[in-house]
Amino acid sequence: MMNDRPALHKLIRELQQLIAALCCILVSSAVVARAEQPFMTVEGDTRSTAWWVLAEFHPFTTEVRGIPVGQIRKGWCKATEFRKDLIPRQFLYEGGGDAMEASQRSFALEGHFDGSTMKQVALVGVYEDCKGARGRFLMILDLPTGGKPRIRLLEAVKTPHQYAALSLQDDNTIVAWTCMDCDNFEKLKWNSKQRKFVWLPPPSDE
Repeated sequence: MMNDRPALHKLIRELQQLIAALCCILVSSAVVARAEQPFMTVEGDTRSTAWWVLAEFHPFTTEVRGIPVGQIRKGWCKATEFRKDLIPRQFLYEGGGDAMEASQRSFALEGHFDGSTMKQVALVGVYEDCKGARGRFLMILDLPTGGKPRIRLLEAVKTPHQYAALSLQDDNTIVAWTCMDCDNFEKLKWNSKQRKFVWLPPPSDE
């Protein structure tokens, strides 16, 4: 029996190494599967319900325009800016035309929204906090020449329907949409007296 101990110990070590290798393979497979998950998934019948209502977005980046998500808002772990190349073409180019271009909407707008010489960008995206809750966000960033972007405005709302887009009116009013083809929007404009961007009240029905 004494002579069998080295062989037994060797067998145990080999089993331990095999188990460790299997664990690494399982973890790596899970990481790869997560990394390969599409940014947007759709479950349901898009013939009866609009795709932007059915769409579920999965943020996968840890910074937006070079700003770490933890600096954007405490408690966020991921945030991804909406981009056309992240949306399946069959939805944005249904019928062969560019639906966003036809409606004059975009996921990001550049301009001088506060009337200053500083260029700004307004953009929309989806975030995921460190507890797994997701929602959409709108940011306005200053884009200084040769410097890092600076957050001027951040609006975020936790919601299962994260789709958002933007359009710009001639007077630099930013229109935030939560759909591709509907009247669900809010308007954001620089208020020179208050020295900040403010949401405009909805128009009166009277």
